This record gives sequence, C-alpha cells and structure tokens, in this order.
Amino acid sequence: MEEIKYELRIPRAITTGIIFEAAEIFGLEVDQEKPPEDAFDPRTDLPTKDYVPSIVLRGSSKEKLLAAKEYIHKKHEEWITNLEERRKGRMEQIQSKFRK
Repeated sequence: MEEIKYELRIPRAITTGIIFEAAEIFGLEVDQEKPPEDAFDPRTDLPTKDYVPSIVLRGSSKEKLLAAKEYIHKKHEEWITNLEERRKGRMEQIQSKFRK
C-alpha cells in the first residue's frame, strides 16, 4: 500500500531560504507545482505566458505540514519586519569598504 502524501502550497512571496530551512527541520520534500497544459509552447518549449510555478512542500503528516506552515509564516514575518534594518546595515558595510 502506498503512503499518503500531503501537500502545502507556499505563496510566491516567501523567501526560498525560509522554505528550504523549514523543509530540513520538519523532514519535508520541496517540489514545484505542475504547469498547466498551455503554459509552454510545445514546438519551442518556451513559456507562452508569465507562468511561475509555486513551491510545494510534501510530507506524510498533516501535523508536520501545519507546523512547517506556522514556522514559515513566523520567519517570513520576522524577515519583513527586520528588512529595513538589514538594508541599512548592508549599505553601511558597503560604504565602509569604499571609504578605505
């Protein structure tokens, strides 16, 4: 009998580093959603429209996926709130290199 796999689709705005970190912590697989039939031209294999696949986490337990979802959203919230501080720190770091 085949093991049941559960999926969790991740919004595109989430940083991939956070997603891979959560997948490692909770033991989940990272994959992409399947493209629709009309997303690519069969002759050239180029996209026919602005198609960007969503990231999908797969696991054998709903509880792990829900815990991963909470973890991802918490880390993303922290990342957004500290983004301006990181930008300022990085700008100062770059400027200090040019001043030398």
